[in-house]
Amino acid sequence: MSRHFLPALAAAFLLAPGLRAAPVADDRVRVTVDESVKGWWLKPEEKRFDEIGWAADIRTARKLAAEDDRLVFLFTMDGRVNTGRC
Repeated sequence: MSRHFLPALAAAFLLAPGLRAAPVADDRVRVTVDESVKGWWLKPEEKRFDEIGWAADIRTARKLAAEDDRLVFLFTMDGRVNTGRC
């Protein structure tokens, strides 16, 4: 990639009037952001992750697995996976 590509891309974005959003009055910023987020945030039916029957801890998972003769899938992470950002 050319070393001139990123500055040119940034300049095109900043100078292109069609790419910029209209300015929002200070007292409407929160409402405008909330409305924008509501438009692209996943709806409950789109979040299949929430349909998984999670166990609260490994002991409970092992007990349920033994009762139902099933395996345990151990998932660990650091973050907020329900937002889609691990």
